[in-house]
Amino acid sequence: MARFEHSVVIQRKVEEVWAYVVETANNPAWQGPIVEVRRPAGRPLEVGAEIPEVASFLGKRFPVTLVVTELEPMTRSAVRTSAGPVRLDGSYRFEPVDGGTRFTMAGEVDAHGFFSVAEPVFAGVTRRESASSCERLKQLLEAEVTTDAP
Repeated sequence: MARFEHSVVIQRKVEEVWAYVVETANNPAWQGPIVEVRRPAGRPLEVGAEIPEVASFLGKRFPVTLVVTELEPMTRSAVRTSAGPVRLDGSYRFEPVDGGTRFTMAGEVDAHGFFSVAEPVFAGVTRRESASSCERLKQLLEAEVTTDAP
């Protein structure tokens, strides 16, 4: 089992970061391993909602279904896999900080089948991917142009 946690401070309001992250159609843009989300854009999340995705690891694509297990708007969300070769319990935390939002991605993954053979590699890749996903999210949200002009 591999544990990971990474935090970044994003120079955006919690509401903006939350809105982007809970729109699951955005996942492929900032989460490196996710190549496709099969949940229609714009559907609100709620506890029990399923998020079917396609992920890629070491060149192999595989379907994964996440189930929302916690949802505290603007504060925390959590998911668990219900289908796929990897068991994941993951969470996002959103904390207001001076000038923005501290976003934290954390979780535990347990590989099965093909992935269990490469578990030490999988653990390292998972930690690196969570860090780079957080950094990519920061870059995407801070690069968005704001339209505060009258």
